[in-house]
Amino acid sequence: MLAIFLGFLFSFLFFEVIYLIIGIDFNNISTNTYLLLVFIKYFVFLIVFYLMYHKYLKEKWLDFKINFKKYAKIAFRDWFIGFFIMVISNIIISLLIKGLGENEESIQNLIATTPWVAFIMTSFLAPITEEIIFRKSLKDAVNNKYLFMILSGLIFGLIHVISSDNPWEYLLIIPYGAVGVTFANTLYETDNVYSTIMVHAFHNAMLTILAVI
Repeated sequence: MLAIFLGFLFSFLFFEVIYLIIGIDFNNISTNTYLLLVFIKYFVFLIVFYLMYHKYLKEKWLDFKINFKKYAKIAFRDWFIGFFIMVISNIIISLLIKGLGENEESIQNLIATTPWVAFIMTSFLAPITEEIIFRKSLKDAVNNKYLFMILSGLIFGLIHVISSDNPWEYLLIIPYGAVGVTFANTLYETDNVYSTIMVHAFHNAMLTILAVI
């Protein structure tokens, strides 16, 4: 299980490393190029996940439908805690660094130019891919609940800032990691990845809609 998680993590990071090596600057590429790169990454992972986890995902979907109210209550309780920490830490960090961070600026530019595509990408493709990698596969690899939650938050936060060349932006691991930790707790308590996919999708959809308004 550890090998599976590490394989997913390194393959996820592989795209970021390749972009850096070939000199792709997300601040200086066209929207169409950015969309193509992101869709390629997510499309590859969705195919892999379907081939590897189709039986698991089918079983958990049936469980999710049966226990929807119970899982939703847990998921949104945890999300509210993580979102609160995220907002407070973002306010503090904004006093130390200028701008939103490279990852967030790329997303904001995408929302401004192609809002519907951004909505689909952030509210559908990203939650499925990221929850299976940073929650489901990591949980399978780490037996200790608290170690799993800490690692999930740290890695989830790191992946959102790893392309930045500004060391101060690594402080943004805190707000990203906060929701990552609470998503991990949700998965641990429900033992169903659809719980975290649901609340992750809600989180991203809400932020995308607020950015458009």
